Amino acid sequence: MKRKVISCVLAGASVFSLVCINGGNLVAKADGDVTEIRFTEWDGGDTLAVYEEIAEKFNESHPDIHVTVMNVPDEYDTKITAMIAGNDIPEVCMMNSDTLLFPLAEQGIVANLQEYIDKDESFDTECVGDRFKYMLNEDYMAGYGIGSENICMFYNPSLFEQYGVEEPPAKYADAWDWDTFVKNAQQLTIDKNGKNALDPDFDPENIDVYGVNISKWWAGYMPFLFSEGGDYLTEDGTSIGYATDEGKDVLQKLADLIYVYHVAPTPTASETMPGLSEALATNKVAMSFDGQWSNAGLMSDGVEYNVAALPRMGETPATVATYGAIALMNSEKTDAAFEFVKYIMTEVGACEPLFKSGLWLPTNMKEYNDDYIKTIITENHPANYYDSIVTPMMDGTARTPITAYVKNFNKINDVISPALDDLWSGEKTADEAISSIEADANAQVQGFYGK
Repeated sequence: MKRKVISCVLAGASVFSLVCINGGNLVAKADGDVTEIRFTEWDGGDTLAVYEEIAEKFNESHPDIHVTVMNVPDEYDTKITAMIAGNDIPEVCMMNSDTLLFPLAEQGIVANLQEYIDKDESFDTECVGDRFKYMLNEDYMAGYGIGSENICMFYNPSLFEQYGVEEPPAKYADAWDWDTFVKNAQQLTIDKNGKNALDPDFDPENIDVYGVNISKWWAGYMPFLFSEGGDYLTEDGTSIGYATDEGKDVLQKLADLIYVYHVAPTPTASETMPGLSEALATNKVAMSFDGQWSNAGLMSDGVEYNVAALPRMGETPATVATYGAIALMNSEKTDAAFEFVKYIMTEVGACEPLFKSGLWLPTNMKEYNDDYIKTIITENHPANYYDSIVTPMMDGTARTPITAYVKNFNKINDVISPALDDLWSGEKTADEAISSIEADANAQVQGFYGK
């Protein structure tokens, strides 16, 4: 990618001094002529390069505003919080909703995007999708999603062919039911003696090829809970969804893949498992539940693979989306900063290199049409990419991330996650693990945002 180099030097642990270089020369802007805007984000590599490219294109078309990309690759939340405490608030920020966005919106530090959209007659509201809005309440948009991704199933076609198993469906309408998935995973789990997990002589202590690798975080569990008709919180927003019959069933079925069917690695075995690219390329795993963002690495590495719909545990096939939020901060420069946020939200093709890399999907609704989507799916994308990854974002199969609507999510999850470690280690059943923390988790429940 050809681009001008923008380098930003952060000086000090909590005090940030920004020096910006454009094409090797210091950028000289007379005070009062140009409004300087900082856009903070946490990505590096190609993602950072695209952000810088977006800023450059914006700056070219807005001579009275200059945006500098401020990369904060580690301790992001801590450093942004320190800047705010020091009254040095960046004008536009990427944020995770659970840790920064909603808490800062409640303090009035994050501006209400909806107010700025409503008063801007030139803003193209057709670009905005409800599923990507981070609503503090029904009138307050704290941020808007950027870099949409969802959870899917990656698989190794050569192993399916080798062991005579039909490849998984691309479309969620045709998704395997759970029993079919488990049986196929057993056929694809092979011990050192070449026997699969359905063979009476199968050796679960010496597995050479695993049928599936599961994802052990909230986004890895939620597609299955949605499939069984549940949610992270109960419908009335008063208690955790994992404590329901559906929640415990989902968690137990996932754990059973490890300890009952022996088709997924234990935590100990996972420590020596190679990463997804190598695991697929070396035939060590047949299927993997993972985030769509993994396509970028797989495509770059030239791995032979495909993607498929996640299996369904209940009657409804489902997956879940994940994405960060771009937020407009309250400052004396908010009007100018909104112009940059508007550009990112409404400029068709602004993030196109990240779509073509397999890393992201759009959040601009005008980019969700076949004509545009066909331009971002390259010959390097897996064959099922449109049906398994793009279509779920278009038809609602990919549900809104729970961090966009569950209040106090971070503290609830901090209670739940350690208990689930006991489930994944085989020390407790799902019922035992969740029951041990149910009261503490429910004490953190505060209902839903956006209502």
